[in-house]
Amino acid sequence: LKPYLDWRYSCGKALESQISRTSFQCAPGELVPAPWKAPEVALSVVVPAYNEEYRLPQMLDEALAYLESRGSDVASFTYEVIVVDDGSSDNTYAAALSSRDASLQHGEVRIIKLLGNRGKGFAVRTGMLAARGHLLLMADADGATNIRDLERLERALGPKDDAPHIAFGSRHHLRAEALNKRAWYRNVLMVGFHFAVWLLVGGNVKDTQCGFKLFKANVGKQIFASLHLYRWAFDIEVLILSRILGKGVSEVPVSWVEMPGSKLNLLTGAVTMLRDMA
Repeated sequence: LKPYLDWRYSCGKALESQISRTSFQCAPGELVPAPWKAPEVALSVVVPAYNEEYRLPQMLDEALAYLESRGSDVASFTYEVIVVDDGSSDNTYAAALSSRDASLQHGEVRIIKLLGNRGKGFAVRTGMLAARGHLLLMADADGATNIRDLERLERALGPKDDAPHIAFGSRHHLRAEALNKRAWYRNVLMVGFHFAVWLLVGGNVKDTQCGFKLFKANVGKQIFASLHLYRWAFDIEVLILSRILGKGVSEVPVSWVEMPGSKLNLLTGAVTMLRDMA
């Protein structure tokens, strides 16, 4: 019942009621842009963060350096980075604040802190609904995928409103190397989880869990407004919703480095995801 209770808790509540503070000012009811409002920037990067005071600064430094460089090369390129602090008990919010540099010329960093720990899915949902970009990128706070791989995902999207509407970053091409390096019990859990996902979802997407995904804004907002799963299994619901809504998904190989300091316990995380999927 936990996923249902999580959803019921937030159902019908304004998003602002579940936020502790933000680094920016907005009038009541205006955190989520109106559906008819045109995008204000080219790209929104949504970064969910829970107890990431040590890993987040490097990820933001690398992302902002790339985004500023891109803005210098292309005059029309503007961006925002939205860090959603998922009720952290450390200094994640302060670490994100310190990344805001007055020298940024082509974009800004906006920070949202939730009242409590609601789960990665809820944090991503919050950032996606508050985003003002034409394209919406979800990127993990550990920086495991190089931000430059954004360009691969952009090339995979269809023109204008044509499919594909979503690009999933994928580590499937690294599967053989990962199997050789990991302990046997980790491999058993990983293969078992992927098999369960295949039974439930089917289709051609091999890696649903990579934390690097790009959405066309109208599609991303439609999907995340409908999201019910707020913890680790939310990526699977994103894929299911994309099919229900008839939105095309492209799977794109990306670079990936296993970063130390993961907050996911493999055993409990697998059990939680399987429970949510059920």
